[in-house]
Amino acid sequence: MPLDIGVGIFASVFLGRFFGIAFTPIFLAGGILFSLLPDFDFLFTLKKGTTARAHEHRDLFHYPLLFIPIGTIIISFFDYRWAALFAITTFLHFLHDSIGLGWGVRWFYPLSQNYYAFFYQYDISRNKLPAKTLYVWSGEDVRRLSVHYGDKDWIKNIYLRFHPYAIAEFLVFLFSLVILYEYWLR
Repeated sequence: MPLDIGVGIFASVFLGRFFGIAFTPIFLAGGILFSLLPDFDFLFTLKKGTTARAHEHRDLFHYPLLFIPIGTIIISFFDYRWAALFAITTFLHFLHDSIGLGWGVRWFYPLSQNYYAFFYQYDISRNKLPAKTLYVWSGEDVRRLSVHYGDKDWIKNIYLRFHPYAIAEFLVFLFSLVILYEYWLR
């Protein structure tokens, strides 16, 4: 999540400069909101009372071939700059969800039901999957693997422990705050 917020800040600053528009807190909030929007379905998973099956939240909004174009088209009726902000931040969110940890994203849904994940699957507490560049899993594979390799305490183990992934997420977030501060002063 800190990485997504940082990406939302970066995208807001970059696109504000690119389009030559006055930077506003509303545009910044939009960038942050758009970067987090695909994960709003996570609230439904938390309502079920479990984080062990948190991968299931990616079964509602995590369909880039549908989510990005539909959202971009709808928002473009109001303002093309906001549509660009939506497209970039949500694309980067899906990319982030496909790299490093988690069970990937259904990049080609509805053409394919498979989940795609890139690079090493970080697992701080249990067995490790073999290191590969690309993982392709069916929905059944993800359910089976999450039982064996999943971490019911993933929020604590990913965001509240000192390890390379958490450090990278927080560094991006902190760097985005520095950029925001510098940009806001100009």
